[in-house]
Amino acid sequence: MTLKDTIANMAEIDMNKYSDYLDKYIPILLEFAEDHCNNTFDTENPPGGVKIFIAESIKHKLNSKCLSSRSMGSVSYSYDTDLPDKIKKYLRPYRKVRFV
Repeated sequence: MTLKDTIANMAEIDMNKYSDYLDKYIPILLEFAEDHCNNTFDTENPPGGVKIFIAESIKHKLNSKCLSSRSMGSVSYSYDTDLPDKIKKYLRPYRKVRFV
């Protein structure tokens, strides 16, 4: 089973509908995880926590509109594009200390 198939199953999303999205977004999230953890991961088989992070991030992006606030008088919208801490917590065991 490929990483894309695993992530699609974990995120419970339709592989046929979101195949191109997964092809583009999985490498971006894997790079984010590597930068966040100061660690490198196998691109074909990252650790379980990283897989959960990628699946939950994709599920969050697809299910939420990332709208944090909205007002109707003279129309004002605010968007939240950051990933919630509850999703990033899956990366904690893989973080390495960086000395500057």
